[in-house]
Amino acid sequence: MSRLQVTLNAIQHVAHLRLDVDLSKSGLMCLVGRNGAGKTTLVRALRNLSNSDTFIRTATPYAFSGESRIIYDLDGDQVTFVYDSGIRSLDCREKISEKLRKLIAAELPMPYGARFNFFKSASEADQNIRTAIALGTYRHPDELIAFLNAVYETDRYSAMAEVRVRGKNYYALVREDGTYIREDYLSSGEHFLINLYRTIKGPSKLLVIDEIDLSLDAAAQANLPSWLRGFCAEYNCKILFTTHSLALMRQLEISELFYMETEAGQVSIKPTSYSRAMAKLFGFDGYDRYILTEDKMLVVFIKYLIKRYCPDTLLRCKVIFIGGASQIAGLIEGKEAEDFLAPPAKVIGILDADQRNEKFSGHAAIRMIPLDSVENAILEASHSDAAFPFRFTRKDFTHGKDFNHYLKQQGATQEEIFEYLIVRHEPAFRSISEFLSKFLPPPHC
Repeated sequence: MSRLQVTLNAIQHVAHLRLDVDLSKSGLMCLVGRNGAGKTTLVRALRNLSNSDTFIRTATPYAFSGESRIIYDLDGDQVTFVYDSGIRSLDCREKISEKLRKLIAAELPMPYGARFNFFKSASEADQNIRTAIALGTYRHPDELIAFLNAVYETDRYSAMAEVRVRGKNYYALVREDGTYIREDYLSSGEHFLINLYRTIKGPSKLLVIDEIDLSLDAAAQANLPSWLRGFCAEYNCKILFTTHSLALMRQLEISELFYMETEAGQVSIKPTSYSRAMAKLFGFDGYDRYILTEDKMLVVFIKYLIKRYCPDTLLRCKVIFIGGASQIAGLIEGKEAEDFLAPPAKVIGILDADQRNEKFSGHAAIRMIPLDSVENAILEASHSDAAFPFRFTRKDFTHGKDFNHYLKQQGATQEEIFEYLIVRHEPAFRSISEFLSKFLPPPHC
């Protein structure tokens, strides 16, 4: 089981949509987009594979026409749902394999999602739950307790009990006096996380949740992705979800975020970055990464290095001239950069090599280019390189800045000067190029 492809044609306002999910890699896949992009329609289509009445229950019959269809393809095992005028919805005449039926577990938004419809079975199992708690025969679900305590930043779930009744696990918070709060009496957010945990441990390899943030507060939204990432690795599954939460989006890796938009009914799903998603969804203009540096020439040079070594990155990067190297080190080593820019992992400093002996030079977030000065390096090369490529007639240059300016007056571009220096010192630039490539990685599809 490695690749699932789902194609939708002529459903509601979606003329065509194609989703391609690599199931050989566990992890998160977050779809964001404006209202009307087709996110909920896609989630319904994914749920429809195991619950073929999904569209009958949740969509108007006017959403379909004679051209409506959904094609599911799992490594060549293909199933097609087409419009049936008798039921005025989609139907499949083919036999669906057990593997395909169990592949996806999907959670719809209000009012259809399980998080908003507490289990009737929890009430029916109450006598068994009451007996297990009275006799102390229940289990302590340590993993679930750690999950809930971490997401909600509390320890109130440490008294959680797990009771197994007729092959299903039920949960309740046990009080000191022996009474308990059954899971269906907890908040919708708490119940959703419990149900999500239960589903993660189930047989489905693709978990799909529409509007994952809907019943969670902002802090819980921000705390959720790291735990989901860990669960995906532990239980070898993929979690695909939609959200409008910036708090949650900001915690995602570049490989986990995808932007979904429609044009004339044609829906595209493309990798994106947090700042691009933020700008498209809310009109905010932000950056994903920041590089601090010590002079204006380095700002221009670093931008060229990014263009050269990270041409395909989706991350928006801002290179900022701060001032002295010690000021940059102070910002990065302290917490000031986090206060007004971004978390520490998203802020680095790049300095000239003449700072190599300073005490901050060994900091993991600070790197040096292999030149003491870009401008002085070009002046030095004019003296030592017999094949120096740029024409000059003057000889009375006292510093590199003057010489660099003169070369541009003679027709050389700044990019040509930068490229010459990089090629001339190519082995020495290998370290900074690898560092930048990790800091600004290409998209992962």
